[in-house]
Formats: sequence, C-alpha cells, structure tokens
Amino acid sequence: MKKTCILHLTTHLNIGGITSYIKLLTKEMQRMPYELYLVSSGGAQEEIIKTQGVHCFRFNIRTKSELSPKLYFALPRLLALIRREKIDMIHAHTRVTQVLAWWVRWLTGTPYVSTCHGFYKRRIGRRMLPAWGNHVIAISKPVEGSLLQDFRVKRDEVSTIFNAIDIGELLSRYEQKKSEAIRQELNISKTSKVIGIVARVVEDKGHEYFLRAAAKLVYDSFPDLKILIVGEGPFLKSLQELVSRLKLERAVIFTGNINDVTYALSVIDIFVLPAVWREGFGLSIIEAMAVSKPVIVTNIWALNELVQNRVNGLLVEPKDIDGLALAIKELLTDEKLYRTVAANGSQTVKREFSISQMAERIDKLYQQILSENHHSGNRS
Repeated sequence: MKKTCILHLTTHLNIGGITSYIKLLTKEMQRMPYELYLVSSGGAQEEIIKTQGVHCFRFNIRTKSELSPKLYFALPRLLALIRREKIDMIHAHTRVTQVLAWWVRWLTGTPYVSTCHGFYKRRIGRRMLPAWGNHVIAISKPVEGSLLQDFRVKRDEVSTIFNAIDIGELLSRYEQKKSEAIRQELNISKTSKVIGIVARVVEDKGHEYFLRAAAKLVYDSFPDLKILIVGEGPFLKSLQELVSRLKLERAVIFTGNINDVTYALSVIDIFVLPAVWREGFGLSIIEAMAVSKPVIVTNIWALNELVQNRVNGLLVEPKDIDGLALAIKELLTDEKLYRTVAANGSQTVKREFSISQMAERIDKLYQQILSENHHSGNRS
C-alpha cells in the first residue's frame, strides 16, 4: 500500500521549540503509514532528523518576512519537489512557511495544515493573507482562543492538540546522568540546593524576578543556594549585570544553551519559570515535571493550564518577587509538599502529554483533511 506523503515546512532546524516538535512528531509518525519529508534552511538538528528516516531538503527560506524574495525564489523548486515526490499534504510550522504553503495550495491544490506554536501579533500582513490552511493546530487552549477571537479563524477549522514529549526517551536520558559528576563540573557542592530555569533569555521569561527572589533567599536563610540559568538570548548581558548588582556571582551559574535538558535537570531541585506574559505552552515545564521535579510557574496563559496550584506545582503572580521567594522557600522546607507536587506533576505528564497521544490526534486530523480534500475535488 502506498504511504501518504507529508511535507513539513519550517524556516530552520536549530535548537528550539518548533524543531523539537518536528523531531518528535516525525519520529513517532514513522510507525504509521507515512513517508515524511522536510524542507528548511537547515540547522543543528537536521542530521538527527535525517537519521530518523525523514527526507530532508535545504531551501534558502530563513526569513521572518512573508514578503521576502527568498520565498518566491524558492517556490518553483518547492513545486518541483512536491510533484516529483507526489506530496499529499503539507504541514507548515511558521508564519513564513504558512504563506509559502498557501501559494503551493493556490497553484496545485495541495492541502495543508499549520501548527501555531505560540501567539501571533495582529499585523496587517496576517489580516490581508491569513494563510492558516485547511486546518490549524493550536498547541494549547489559550492559543486556540487567540486564533478564534483575535484572528476570526472558523470554529471548525481549529483544534487544540497539546504539545508533547517522548517520555520514555527523556527518562532514559535522565537516568543515565550522574548527578554527582555534573555537580562537580558545575562547581556545586553535594549539600547545596539548586533552583533553575531553562528558557530563552528574554525579558518575557521573567529571569529578573527569578534572580531578585533568589537573592532574598540567599541573603535570608539559604546562603548555599545555587541558581542555574540555562539558555541564551538578547537579555543575557543585562541579566549578568543584574547578578553583579545583586552580588550573586558566587550563587549563579550560567550554562548557555545545552543540547540535553536532562543534564541540567539532573542537578536542579526546583524548576522555576516566572514568565511575565502569556506563554504558548511551556515545554520545559513538562520536561521538568516528567522527571519528578517540582515546578513553580506564574499564573498566566497557558502555564496555569498545565499547573494546578499546590496539586502538581505552585503558581505565583507575575512579577511578584516576594510571592516567588516564598514559594521557593516553601518547597525547600516542606518535604511533604515537595514530594506531593513532584509525584503529581509526573503523573500529569504521563496522562496528558505523551508523544504517542499527540501523533495519534494529528494522524486523525491528516486523514480528515485528506478525505475532505479528495471529496471536494480540490486536488489538482
């Protein structure tokens, strides 16, 4: 039986949420009757995705503008690839590649779906050319709500399919880590408690409030507390200057980007993400919960959809330095609460955020779109 050919489109394959999503989804869907293709401008994760059996092609489409000449120079080559490989459907993952997929559908009739990995701004280009595709996948209910309210996407053309992780693979990597050795590499003593954040270093993630809350604890009753900051970004220099002003140089460890999140999770005792604005999903939170790390996050979309206060984590209000310090202190001192939210967090992930569940839901959506497209006669 001929396999259904799906072409994923994204601008690049460097480390990030979209690349992780594509890598996990294509790996899981290799077990289904699909032949999987991927067009991007390349990146650090491309070779890994190739080893999973995905046919990868490099096109010069790395741009943030849907009006960039790069897209229109790439279009003839993309059309040739689609015809040669008999692509049945496209799955677009960025605003730019949604527009590219729209042109392909207009020229060939090839249907496409798009995944919204976060929130979009209401710019004129989006109003003039929505380019959502035959159906839109939202990675969380707040993202779905934004699509319905802000962009007037039709109710029957959008679905929430939660982002997910490969729980078994993550736990396997985590169990292989030697915590004591990693602590030595990072110059963390055996007795020091570690609070950590894994996120791109931008203002919206709330690193500033994390550091200010941590400073209160270091100067109050936890002088040996270590603060692990994993990630890079445009706010990094400002954050390093804040560390100096707060006199936290001995407590804070900047790791930069790391390829394997379990390296950091193996030494983190409490995971914190005090984002100050709405988040699309919060993949790093799910990864921390999966390995039974208690999490503290802010009470914002969509983090409060993942975490129930004092059930599977703790919620604090955005920019509330005192509240955040109190929540961290409580988990450091209340062993029963620590164990409870850690265990419940792990169960939440197993129940709701496995990659197998996500792939099965996307498979059903693919089949629905292909069936509708076949019956409507849109395929050229």
